[in-house]
Amino acid sequence: MLVDDCQQLSQLATHVVSLRKNATDLKNFRDRQDKIESVVNELRPLVIALRAFRERGLVDFDCSQKVDLLLAEVTTTITEFQKEREWLTEKFRLNTFQIKVTALRGELESHLKQTWIGYKNQRVPSTNEELLGLLAKIETFKPTVQTIRRILNQLKAIGFPKDTQQFEQIDQAIDNLSVAWNSLKSNEVPTTVLNFLRAAATHGATIDLLTPEVQNWLNEHGISRFFYIRLSD
Repeated sequence: MLVDDCQQLSQLATHVVSLRKNATDLKNFRDRQDKIESVVNELRPLVIALRAFRERGLVDFDCSQKVDLLLAEVTTTITEFQKEREWLTEKFRLNTFQIKVTALRGELESHLKQTWIGYKNQRVPSTNEELLGLLAKIETFKPTVQTIRRILNQLKAIGFPKDTQQFEQIDQAIDNLSVAWNSLKSNEVPTTVLNFLRAAATHGATIDLLTPEVQNWLNEHGISRFFYIRLSD
């Protein structure tokens, strides 16, 4: 009886040790799983953004080399894990995996930012801050100028669109910007005045553009004091 009880106690002790080891292994496995998921999740936002760019036919870069390296690492991990469960917690090279993910992420971010800059250069109308500054002093144009500046600041703050929905919102904002900028050609302002203001805000207006009509308009709106006459080089 004593021998049997001792043997049973020994078996229970072995079982407890086994349970503890399994619990430790499970904890290590989950810890490693969390770290891998965290690394992979770094790419998820970029993949979503890349899909939005691809929908518009804007993707013209190739990251296949870094993608192939990362896929090879993933394939090796799956193969080894299927052979030996402990491989993931004991032999998996997380740092190597992290380096490859970081390299791919950096390349994707760089390409997306450059593509976004090119897209903005094509779609966003070319505005002139000096002209906006002058027109902002005129009550008629103040709301439009505020709208233009607000949209320009919004576009400047975006590194690149994060998904299809944001891309659509940005496209709408650019359309609104174009409408607002073009509306500065309002019929309320004579063409001669607009030509003078645009010239003055860029390379400088010649004296022949300062017609009596222009001068009267500037005086009426109280902004003639912002203009000076000087000799050109």
